[in-house]
Amino acid sequence: MYRIGIDIGGTKINVGLFDEKKLIESKKEYIQNIKVLSEYVKQVVAELAATHGVSVNEIVSCGIGIPGTVSEDGRHILKAPNIDLLSDGLVEELEETLHIPVGLIQDSRAAAWGEYLVCEKKPKTLVCITLGTGIGTGIVIDGRIYHGALGAAGELGHLPVVHDGGRPCGCGATGCLEKYCAGGGLDLTAKELFGEGKSAADLFEEMKTGNEAAKHAISDAVKMLGAALVSIVNLLSPDCILFSGGLSLQTELYLNPVMEYIRSHCYRTHTLPEMRAATLADASPLYGAAWMPMQKTIDRKNSYTQISASIMCADVLHFQDALEEIERAGIEYIHADIMDNHFVPNLMLSCDLLNRLHQATELPFDFHIMAENPESIIDRLSIRENDFISVHYESTNHLQRVITKIKEKGARAAVALNPATPICVLDEIIGELDMVLIMSVNPGFAGQKIVPSSFEKIAKLKNDLRKRGLDKILIEVDGNCSFENAVKMVKAGADILVAGTSSVFHKDLSINEGVARMRALLS
Repeated sequence: MYRIGIDIGGTKINVGLFDEKKLIESKKEYIQNIKVLSEYVKQVVAELAATHGVSVNEIVSCGIGIPGTVSEDGRHILKAPNIDLLSDGLVEELEETLHIPVGLIQDSRAAAWGEYLVCEKKPKTLVCITLGTGIGTGIVIDGRIYHGALGAAGELGHLPVVHDGGRPCGCGATGCLEKYCAGGGLDLTAKELFGEGKSAADLFEEMKTGNEAAKHAISDAVKMLGAALVSIVNLLSPDCILFSGGLSLQTELYLNPVMEYIRSHCYRTHTLPEMRAATLADASPLYGAAWMPMQKTIDRKNSYTQISASIMCADVLHFQDALEEIERAGIEYIHADIMDNHFVPNLMLSCDLLNRLHQATELPFDFHIMAENPESIIDRLSIRENDFISVHYESTNHLQRVITKIKEKGARAAVALNPATPICVLDEIIGELDMVLIMSVNPGFAGQKIVPSSFEKIAKLKNDLRKRGLDKILIEVDGNCSFENAVKMVKAGADILVAGTSSVFHKDLSINEGVARMRALLS
């Protein structure tokens, strides 16, 4: 399995090809030479794949770090002050071009996530400051990228530090921190002091020669940036602060003085946060983008089919290993079955166990409740945005109430239908759902033979949704989604396949091998 990571900076774009362990090769190009981003990416991906003998079918995802604010689901650009190359339709364009799922992540969050992944001892709270053309801040708390309730967490570069006549910023404000302390800001300082054509590099060279104006300018920038980071330390109390980006390479003249300012001015208890240059240097955003958590709803124009891995089919003694392999394979959801030995003749998995597994991965969960009184189970689940919760139409007399409860918990609502239950029973509630789960076997056990009428049922539901203008409602199929059946299910209209012992957890294949075979068949 391979992944593509893309880092779009203020002046250049870097595209990298990753295998399961590391970056294989990357190609960097300056922005001014790129006319159409999607065409450039397609060309570079093809070149990198061909160079290393990689089939396009083996590439499972593409993550893009951008210098701007993106929606938490990674689908939309909310604001990109410093670059005109980006468009809000970028994800759709690239998915059409590459035929793989594509996600966006703010470059500073990508840097933080990449650094977190390679930390031998995982910090509880990691803050990664990207010092490039601008200033970005990525935050990882308890193993999760922190976006903030409004989606704009970490915009340290747009902290106002100069009032009444400060330098104009691409965000629309004036006097922002990055306009004085980032590479672009120091470029402006160099021009003001030494004339047009001068840059931050010249400013540091002048400082080395003892130029007092340069020394004073850089000292001011150190104090501004240091004071802003002291606020971060005092507010979040992180145990690790990392610095990435081109400006962080100015170790003696800039980075070390900034870290010393933080040590001297922050609120101290018994210890200080670890502070150092990022391990991956300027490749941090590339790693983080490639391995970003993909949390998105499939676009109807995209022919890509998503996989929900049935965790009950994994080895119970090695759930953690299975989760990590599922993540590396590019699977989109963890399918979690909850059974009560009443609604179905089986008993598994406990809410406590699932909540622990939920904490151990960034992947969204696809909870499938096969139990009477599903309301009581929903209250016991740890829920995140982008999780699905499916309840059976046959399991409750108060389906509307249950759907409302799911949405109040912040999850996406789905209804599951047993093989003998017609889809017409959803007529009164279909418009309130995010997904319909078609059971192609009778629920309760893995390894059953498919009910042959399931393909026709999927096609009928797909047609009904189109007629009613409800194309955004996804169709998931659960039950013997084998390599052979998967192709037929997708052809009938399935968007998400629940993969178990007949595919991804096949006894003769690794999870990676099962996913690769599934992707190749469905491409």
